[in-house]
Amino acid sequence: MNHHPVWGLAFRPFFLGGSLAGAMLVGYWAWAFFTGDLPTGYFDPINWHAHEMVFGFTIAIIAGFLLTASANWTRTKGVSGTKLILLFIVWLLGRLAMSLSMTELPIPYFVYALIDLSFIPFFIAVLAPSLFKARQFKNIQFVFVLGLMELGNLLMHLASMEWIDYSFAGRGLYLGVNIILLILVVIGGRVVPFFTMNALKNVEIHRYDFLDKAVVLSVCAYILVHFLDVDPKIAAWVSFVAFILNFAKLLIWKPWKTWQQPLLWILHLGYMWIVIGFLLIFLTHYSDVLPMSVSIHAFTAGAMGTFIVGMMSRVSLGHTGRFLSLPKGFVVVYGLITLSGFIRVIFGFIPDYYNHGILASGIFWVLSFTLFFAYYFRVLTTPRPDGRAG
Repeated sequence: MNHHPVWGLAFRPFFLGGSLAGAMLVGYWAWAFFTGDLPTGYFDPINWHAHEMVFGFTIAIIAGFLLTASANWTRTKGVSGTKLILLFIVWLLGRLAMSLSMTELPIPYFVYALIDLSFIPFFIAVLAPSLFKARQFKNIQFVFVLGLMELGNLLMHLASMEWIDYSFAGRGLYLGVNIILLILVVIGGRVVPFFTMNALKNVEIHRYDFLDKAVVLSVCAYILVHFLDVDPKIAAWVSFVAFILNFAKLLIWKPWKTWQQPLLWILHLGYMWIVIGFLLIFLTHYSDVLPMSVSIHAFTAGAMGTFIVGMMSRVSLGHTGRFLSLPKGFVVVYGLITLSGFIRVIFGFIPDYYNHGILASGIFWVLSFTLFFAYYFRVLTTPRPDGRAG
């Protein structure tokens, strides 16, 4: 079993499992929210949904990407075989535990917490040694970042068990969301211009180190003020600075030149959602009609959903030795995830039809990830055409 192609590199099982989990979680939540039949149990319904999308679905995709990319960074084989199977099982057990936590089974809540909290430390333990051994100081930052994600997850669990003030559940959740946002900014800043110049030979993208550092610092500042719950006006202007800097960075990448290349424009669009999200966060603090949930979903349903579909479809082709050409008709998947994010944000402004918006957005999201799973199942479960390992 541990020699099956699916256990060759981490992107294979985690992209398959993550995409399936993403479709199932959102499909269930959209219908439950629309009908009002919300789950009850360990977490309150909103926090359960948010927790599973951040610390269940998204972290799986991050694990698949980072453990695969780190093999290139360190020029090592990468985690595979038995170790990868065990890591995937730990993630899977976490999803099972969090599903059972919303039932009335007589299981102590701390058991659910321990099972769910075990994944990220295991992930770090698998990722870190090769980075430290290769002295990959630029990438060791991800170990620290993942540690902060674990902190966010821990705060959600402690608050739900009422071991700390319940307000920390929200802080833990937003810390998780914002750390993922930071990962997208860092990874996007590396791969989007690189992929763009590789595919479009007539496009030259200049790199400005001061801008790259300012962008990351602005996002880190946003994470800090958001977590500390400082004066809303300070948070608003930190968000505005992040908006300006990220928008400037995106313009330097010349996204308008990518419209004929779906594998490119989907990543530029994902980064545009980050820009929109920061602008909406700024406006939220100066508006009585724009709820924070709308702004946050620009980051989650918009940026994360779009980036995840875009990166999974590209990484899966590249790391299985295939041409960087989408399967016929796959661009529909990009259209569906774009519609999902757009509807989720827009209907936040239409409270009378909010439930309908969540249902419609959920349907498009489910279709997008289900089609990804169907299109890429063979790619992710069969050996590389060139016969190489991975």
